[in-house]
Amino acid sequence: MATKRKPMKIEKSKNYIVEDYKDPPKKQVLRYRSKKLEDGTILTFAVMRGKGPEGGRTKLVNIKYPRRRK
Repeated sequence: MATKRKPMKIEKSKNYIVEDYKDPPKKQVLRYRSKKLEDGTILTFAVMRGKGPEGGRTKLVNIKYPRRRK
């Protein structure tokens, strides 16, 4: 079971509240991908070169929560 990580910083922009997490090393990142959820939250993932401890290749980089909920 995954544990909840603490964000490095929380920023407030005009439309979003952004939680930034620790970035992985630049040499291991192939690309970044974003996923938008139904409630308007945007998740940004880093796609890594090697496999992680549980077999995955992605790592969460930041979460953007909309200021206004639909």
